[in-house]
Amino acid sequence: MGGDDALTLRYLTLQPTPLAKVPDPDDNDFEHNLVEEARTLLESDLWTEKKDWHGGLVTTYALPTGRVTYDPEIDGGKKGKSPNGESGGEGILWHKRVSRFRAAEHGDYETWWAAMGANHVEQEKEYVDNLVKVIDVGKEEDKQECYCKLFKLPFGATDRSFLCRVVVASSIPEEHPNKGGADQKEDKKSKKKSKKDKGDNSKGDPDTAPGAGSDGPREFMVFSLPFTTDRDIKEEKKYVRGTQATVERIREVDGGDIEWSCASLSTPGGNLPIKMVEGKMAQSLADAVPAILEWMDKKYPPSAGHIKNGTYTADSDATAQNPVAARVTDKSADPGGSHGLMPAMAAKGLWTLEMFQQPVLLRDY
Repeated sequence: MGGDDALTLRYLTLQPTPLAKVPDPDDNDFEHNLVEEARTLLESDLWTEKKDWHGGLVTTYALPTGRVTYDPEIDGGKKGKSPNGESGGEGILWHKRVSRFRAAEHGDYETWWAAMGANHVEQEKEYVDNLVKVIDVGKEEDKQECYCKLFKLPFGATDRSFLCRVVVASSIPEEHPNKGGADQKEDKKSKKKSKKDKGDNSKGDPDTAPGAGSDGPREFMVFSLPFTTDRDIKEEKKYVRGTQATVERIREVDGGDIEWSCASLSTPGGNLPIKMVEGKMAQSLADAVPAILEWMDKKYPPSAGHIKNGTYTADSDATAQNPVAARVTDKSADPGGSHGLMPAMAAKGLWTLEMFQQPVLLRDY
């Protein structure tokens, strides 16, 4: 699927699939090919621009221009170096972040499945602050997991919308592709009916995290893939539509620790210059991690309870610089200032200017 010098991607592109042709969730052939392509992308040796953020909590990478060729699986897809098939789109690049956590501190595999795999869309609204609404676009056409997501942008920028179909899959599908068999078609129908009867809760039980009993490391992936529709989405009228393709992989590694990877390719639409958007992608990916860990700590404790350790917080700006050691001002006679015992004069209600000139802890960000 890709050589040493370039990758060829057929499923992970920005050329959207028409809603009517979105594959059924039980299409094992599609799922198998999608997972294999994602694994090749995530594990490629072509990633560059390595940078650490939040004191080493997150490491980001980018795939250089010209290292990916797109040959979309969809009918009418445009082959070439541009992920969206448009002239000038060659500058839209893949970006990746990787983090590794101790299970005892940030949750084990079952915890991560419950947080990121089961009921993914419903829970995403809880930890993505600017996700204001999710509309089930595929429901009327009997297409599962196809949504319009509406995002609020800061500083007066025009809000954005994305049409995304969500695929949650084990990295090794339980059943391998079996093209063309009548038994397979009948099995798909029965599975689809079973999902409806159960309210499509087949992914909602954290006790059934994928990969249980397998010989290799357990892992699952969450995909967000673009689609298009002619339907008029009234809630989207004041939004500019962007396009995104994303894959996240949660993998159980040595001793039950967790490796969390995410690769993303996107364009916000509108008139924003590609170069400006690309320059902020790494920071955007890195900044998402602390916020999600804090959310997990509240909803699935114990997980990330120690993350406010002075090196990063969910609402701080990302920094590619490792946190420096704390230092004090040149007045070091009382480094505790008034944070320890209250000065005698202050206890009497007599505050002086000198009390506010005590040395304080400083830190570079």
